[in-house]
Amino acid sequence: QELSLIPTLTVAENIFIGRAPLGRFGLVSWRKMEVDSRAIIARVGLDLDPATPVSALSVAEQQLVEIARALSLKSRLIIMDEPTSALTETEVQKLMSIMGRLRKDGVAIMFVTHRLEEASAICDRMTVLRDGRLAGHLDRDGGPIKLPKIIEKMVGRAASELYARPTLRDVAGDVRLSVRGLRTVRDPQAPHAIVLEGVDLDLKAGEILGVAGLVGSGRTELARAIFGADRIAAGTITLDGKTIAPETPADAIALGIGLVPEDRKHQAIFAALGILTNFSVAALRRYSNALGFMAERRERQALAGYRKTLSIRMASPEQPIEGLSGGNQQKVILARWLARDPKVLIVDEPTRGVDVGAKAEVHQILVQLAARGIAIMMISSELPEVLAVSDRIVTMRRGRITGEMPGIEATEEKLMELMALDQTQEATQ
Repeated sequence: QELSLIPTLTVAENIFIGRAPLGRFGLVSWRKMEVDSRAIIARVGLDLDPATPVSALSVAEQQLVEIARALSLKSRLIIMDEPTSALTETEVQKLMSIMGRLRKDGVAIMFVTHRLEEASAICDRMTVLRDGRLAGHLDRDGGPIKLPKIIEKMVGRAASELYARPTLRDVAGDVRLSVRGLRTVRDPQAPHAIVLEGVDLDLKAGEILGVAGLVGSGRTELARAIFGADRIAAGTITLDGKTIAPETPADAIALGIGLVPEDRKHQAIFAALGILTNFSVAALRRYSNALGFMAERRERQALAGYRKTLSIRMASPEQPIEGLSGGNQQKVILARWLARDPKVLIVDEPTRGVDVGAKAEVHQILVQLAARGIAIMMISSELPEVLAVSDRIVTMRRGRITGEMPGIEATEEKLMELMALDQTQEATQ
């Protein structure tokens, strides 16, 4: 499930790591490696130079490189653990097509996923696990396995649909965060990264703003720029009417901005450390005394409160966070930011690698936070998720905003149309 690529190596080197093609005198044939790699990555829909360092790729592109490496092995059995967790609908459809061809070639595939629509569409048979136990088996029986049946097996109770559409909420709060003409600088170390091209955006207090776009649209780059992780070339950011210029994440945190990043393993948690440390790391001053020592009792009491409020399932505060499920890890990260009482909370792929039960809980948490007046920007590659919790939705493409509409009026078809707009079409609309 977690990426296992080596960032400092190229795409080709990662695909053929440990089994590089050899030429004369037993030396690595770099030419053959490049040619073979180019053919393999084309099968998963990637259009990039095999000599590109993996560190320059987005999370979604790295996920496709992982899949390409598995395909290069010509295996008789391929186990895919959450292979689509960072992919958009377009990339998912490409992968489904690849899986269909592999199946025709006699390859057996074990597909582990929390995305039930995908499991229903592709799987011939399904085994459902709940709390480490077998919950049941489901067969296709001539047609796709119905989602309500899957959900009932997973959560132990009936469910009519995976995502419940929200009722229209009157978000009457003032504009909390405003972005005008935001442009970012291209990083020479990441030449394939998307740069923002004059983004205008408003986010109200108490609002959940959904941000939708295909891979490479600039969604994550927008979050990073607001959070001070990427350098801004031009434009202004205002918070509660005051112009701000966060140059580092520490600046943004001090201003009241929090970020739950898409890459939880590498950017959000300290895997080997305990839950308590991961919870309090962004608010150390709040849990320390006048001498600068941690007030552990206060720290534990705060975690206990959020453990109950957010239904975090854990053995003890000392338990390493890497031992928790993806959903519970995500709740700990949310608790981390709630402890700082943020004005703005940006959540990027909030339910990546999270099962259906925890996904509904995370959605409910976001709605509750918005009801407390926190301005929330939610970025997701899952359109049903964007539709489920957003009061308003903006779409992006190539570093630009291409459209905006109220969440209650949005459909997947309307959003896909806006996400596919190019700059020429934008100008004519």
